[in-house]
Amino acid sequence: MKIHEKILELKKNIQDIHNLSEKIDNNQSYKNKIEELSNEILRLKTGISASIEELEEFLGEEDVRN
Repeated sequence: MKIHEKILELKKNIQDIHNLSEKIDNNQSYKNKIEELSNEILRLKTGISASIEELEEFLGEEDVRN
């Protein structure tokens, strides 16, 4: 998954959490969905960070070659 795709998915998950939190009224199914989406956001953030590190390493190697 490309960084741009990860960011788009992250934005979608944040919007989903926002929408669910507006509807929540001690409803356990909404709370469970929010927790699930929060975990997905953490997974995406980790993946984005790893992709950025790989890109920085690649760009650093390119600078050394030039």
